[in-house]
Amino acid sequence: METIAKFENTMEGWFKSVPHLPENGRKWLAKNAWLITLIGLVLSALAILSIAWALFAALTAVSVVSSYMAAYGVSAYSTTWTISTIISLLALIAVVILTAISIKPLKAMNKKGWDLLFMAFLVSAVISIISSVVNFSVYGFFSSLIGAVIGLGIGLYFLFEIKSYFKKISEAAKTSKTA
Repeated sequence: METIAKFENTMEGWFKSVPHLPENGRKWLAKNAWLITLIGLVLSALAILSIAWALFAALTAVSVVSSYMAAYGVSAYSTTWTISTIISLLALIAVVILTAISIKPLKAMNKKGWDLLFMAFLVSAVISIISSVVNFSVYGFFSSLIGAVIGLGIGLYFLFEIKSYFKKISEAAKTSKTA
């Protein structure tokens, strides 16, 4: 966790020099971050269902074609695509879980929610790199990597724009709320 905190501080330094959103825009984003996250969560859940269905359909089709081609002594099946898709699916599930857990703390303007979203971004970045390597095509690797960097940069820009609005809840505040 200490390594992630150091990385967060380093990235915060990177984003200090970029132009900032107007104060009203940052405040609105911070207050509505939980709702924006919830919308993203629903869309991601739909993506998981779509990817799982497409993977099942593709594997079924490949199985049928491979059985016909095997009769002629030709192998038509490549596991690279399957492995990459399964890795992406599992990563998306992990990101969805982190995102789902972050909604309640985001609504309460708790820093824990912001931290969970930051972790979701990091998991997404790592999985994008792994998926790019597994696909192993020069064009695919660089285009995937460039897309991941651009998406990550934009997402982290907005995430760091609202960071100051999220505060850690002290233990004293927690005990006074429960008493």
